[in-house]
Amino acid sequence: MGSDFILLSTIISKLENNNYYRVFAKSLARTATAAESLPPDNQLVREMFYHFIRENELQIHYRGCVVSLEKIESEICSRALENSGADTDIRQEEKRVRDLVWKNEIYIKVSDLKKLYANKCIVFPKSLLVNRCSE
Repeated sequence: MGSDFILLSTIISKLENNNYYRVFAKSLARTATAAESLPPDNQLVREMFYHFIRENELQIHYRGCVVSLEKIESEICSRALENSGADTDIRQEEKRVRDLVWKNEIYIKVSDLKKLYANKCIVFPKSLLVNRCSE
């Protein structure tokens, strides 16, 4: 991608061990999923970003295009089917492909992080918001 984009997994890995983001994510999770249980602490930040994506507050980019979660799932299923053999558990292959796609191929536009700051009052480190290079 380009300097206007950052891998979602990079954002998550840089923020997931920071108490500010975990507390913000936990309070968001409590209001968004009142009936459901909270995710474990080590998954709070990741779930916060997935919440923003599900609620269309943050767009994801895959192969240079804005895509929906449904498109990503469709791509994951297709790739898992292509990669699976007769002795492969398709669910395990889907999990493996899903992990790879979300870790290495889903990007966020830096300007969209700035919009989250404006709309949700969540502060991101300046290093994430300026002079991004292709990851």
